[in-house]
Amino acid sequence: MTSPHINVLRAVDATGVNVAIHDHELFESPIRSPQDFADALGYQLSRITKAVFLRSKSSGHYAVAVCAMDRKLDFAAIADGLHQSTRMEVASAEELDRVVGYPKNGVSPLGLPSDVAVVVDEALLAESTVLIGGGAAGVELELAPADLVWASGARVAQIGVTS
Repeated sequence: MTSPHINVLRAVDATGVNVAIHDHELFESPIRSPQDFADALGYQLSRITKAVFLRSKSSGHYAVAVCAMDRKLDFAAIADGLHQSTRMEVASAEELDRVVGYPKNGVSPLGLPSDVAVVVDEALLAESTVLIGGGAAGVELELAPADLVWASGARVAQIGVTS
C-alpha cells in the first residue's frame, strides 16, 4: 500500500482534520487517469483536484493552486488571489523536489513549507468532499473542502475556469 508523504501525514495529525486515504493500487480497475479515479469512486470529476506548484515570474515566491480536474487554472486570477503583482507560472520538477519534496504527480496542498502559499478555487467549496494529492504518486486524501482550506491555510479565490 502506498502511503501519503510524511509531511502530509504530519499536517493531517497537526490539524486534526478528518481524511480518508485512497490508494490507487487497491482499486479493482487500474487508475490511469483522473476520470478512472472518479469512476472507481462513483464521483463526478469535479471532486477530483489538481494541485499545481507555481512560482512568481519576478519575485521567486512559490505557491500551490488547487482546482477541480474539469477546470483550467487562470494564472492571472491566481496572482490576484495571492496578491502577487506578477503572473505565476508552473515551476519546474526540480524546484518542486527541492522546495517541497513531492513528486510531479503527487503534489499536495498539505504539509508545505510555511513560505509556500496555497490558493483554492472557490468552486470546490460547493462539493461535499474533494480529493487531493497525498504527496506521493497514486495516493489521494478525501476531505471536506472547508477542512482543506483550514488545514492548508489557503486563500480562496475564483482561479478555475470551465474547460
